[in-house]
Amino acid sequence: MSQPLLVAAILGLVQGLTEFIPISSSGHLVIIRELMGWADQGNFFDAVLHLATLAAILIYFWRDWLGMLNAIFKKSPARAHQADRRLIGLIIIATIPALILGLWLEPWIGANFRGILPVALLMVVMSIIFWLVDHRSVLKHDLTKLNLARALGIGLAQAFAMLPGVSRSGSTIVTGLYMELKREAAAKFSFLMAAPTIALAGGYSLYRSIGEGAINSSDYLFWIVAFGVSLLSGWLAIRFLMNFLKTHSLDVFTYYLMIAGLALIGWHFLG
Repeated sequence: MSQPLLVAAILGLVQGLTEFIPISSSGHLVIIRELMGWADQGNFFDAVLHLATLAAILIYFWRDWLGMLNAIFKKSPARAHQADRRLIGLIIIATIPALILGLWLEPWIGANFRGILPVALLMVVMSIIFWLVDHRSVLKHDLTKLNLARALGIGLAQAFAMLPGVSRSGSTIVTGLYMELKREAAAKFSFLMAAPTIALAGGYSLYRSIGEGAINSSDYLFWIVAFGVSLLSGWLAIRFLMNFLKTHSLDVFTYYLMIAGLALIGWHFLG
């Protein structure tokens, strides 16, 4: 594999795994680019990675999406359709904070939170939050107990995850745990509510890349490799986490974030 394609594969792998495993995809992309000395690949590359992880969510949860589509187009009062329509509404509500705050804060975040040090500090902060919430919350509710206030709270956590170093899945899952959702239920809602947010982020990156004239048809193999690796690794990451959280806490991710964050802080000041 040529060097450019290897770069595409590595960045696609990092995006796919860390978008869903709660250790921050944006933070790890910043870290690997800084450590390897790789340039930012631009808005179109960001769009490709976002669309790949969106595809992973749609494929893994296809039964849930099909159920929600049926609920939209069928007027049946059946309990299953009512539950699906309710879930759609909660996903929409949870998406609103990220949409509003994203448009408002994105330029400021891009200008101030792209270096290793802020990413590392936020990783340490998130590890502390993980430990406190996961060890002190009473986890007793499934998704049927998710209400408007809880969905809005999880949506605010998703908006906070615009900061590189703050995992989108991690912040939303841990907020679900704080609201007494079971780990598996919190993870499932986190992934479902990610779909419209990732779609909007990918669409915005695509829009910017078109405006910049940054799409180069000669690089199609680079985009295909990045998309394919990100899609496959993202699907595997969702599958892994959904099974893992049935019987495990967030401890392994807590320790990883703390150790990685402290190591990067040390590297920043001593390297």
